[in-house]
Amino acid sequence: MELVATRHRLDNGLLILHYENKNLPIVSVNAFVRAGKDQNPVSLPGLASLTSRLLDEGTQTYSSQELSQLIENVGGELSTFSEKEITGICLQLSSSEIGLGIRLLGEMVTRPTFPQERFELERHKVLNHIESMKDDPEAFGSQTLNRIIYKGSPLAEPVLGSSESLEQISTDDLRQFHRQKYGPQNTVLIIVGDVELKSTVDLVNDSFSYWANPQLRLEELPRIKRQTEPFFESHPMPKEQSTIFLGHLGIERTNRDFYVLQVVDTILGGGPGLTSRIPKQLRDNQGLAYSAYSDLTSSSGLYPGVFAAYVCTSPENREKAQEGLLAEITNLVENGVTEQELDIAKDFLIGNFAFEFQGNASIARYLLAGELFQLEDDYPSRYKETVRAVTRSEADRVARQYLDTVNYTTVIVGSV
Repeated sequence: MELVATRHRLDNGLLILHYENKNLPIVSVNAFVRAGKDQNPVSLPGLASLTSRLLDEGTQTYSSQELSQLIENVGGELSTFSEKEITGICLQLSSSEIGLGIRLLGEMVTRPTFPQERFELERHKVLNHIESMKDDPEAFGSQTLNRIIYKGSPLAEPVLGSSESLEQISTDDLRQFHRQKYGPQNTVLIIVGDVELKSTVDLVNDSFSYWANPQLRLEELPRIKRQTEPFFESHPMPKEQSTIFLGHLGIERTNRDFYVLQVVDTILGGGPGLTSRIPKQLRDNQGLAYSAYSDLTSSSGLYPGVFAAYVCTSPENREKAQEGLLAEITNLVENGVTEQELDIAKDFLIGNFAFEFQGNASIARYLLAGELFQLEDDYPSRYKETVRAVTRSEADRVARQYLDTVNYTTVIVGSV
């Protein structure tokens, strides 16, 4: 299987990736901008996210209501998002409405107005969500782990920001962020569906060729260093459970050992409970956990992700569960994996890989990953053989190399 997009770059620097998929008469039109939370000022976490939430709330040509009505009238679906490195706006609609889709996307990406009344509404929604997350031990623990591991970086704060920063942000901040961080030079337009290339490029030219941003200024984050000593933090919360995280800085997606680490990840705590060690031992065999998992590779990107091992347990089992979590990691590092575990993990990864290409939107996200991480065109067809080729000695080596059983952070939330 190969998913090779046709590349076309406009004179202003905007990159178009086009992939024709005739399975259904629908199209996914996506604009991805390299302006995620990594571009937030340290003093204003949440700025990138709030900016993205206002892209579809009014432009120089259309009001929020007009945009919604136009999309609803053709049965389209619109969503915006902001993540660690990327902000995106995604529109799915009938192939026959591709002209409308590209025109509206161009309006929202290049000419948003950030109206005050819509800004106040969105900010209120985000503030309510942030407040609700403070009472969620797993969310609070994960955010605390990130804050410690990424200390001093915009990546330390949640994508949505904090209550304090949201109260400080104004529509002027959103406009300034858009002026400084959005431009054709750092935007990829990915179009997947039953539309042909030439007419698509012509439509994009009509809606985007005028766009220019000589003020574009992107921040390069300093290299994030892994901790060199253990760290512990506890947060009492009136809950009947104890939530425990162990973790440290992870890897970038371009790491040469990524695929071997995916296999190790699956064996330790990222696979199905019957075969993955942490849930199997702590939850199923010992009855010490309501839920348990670990993850190293899924958060990796242009910046290093986080290795996080998690267990939710009762207060009386907290110490045993915490010790058991570390014991599983230590056992993997010191004793390695078995051939049976290796085969099961490979089968699991290969079996789930096909689901990454279900639908135009998923294909668009894959093409974005290919662009960001320089994946080869034949990556989908080679994935199976790459995973199959992982050896036991390689798995043992990366476990020792990338999992630290001494210099890690512990975060406990709930009944402590």
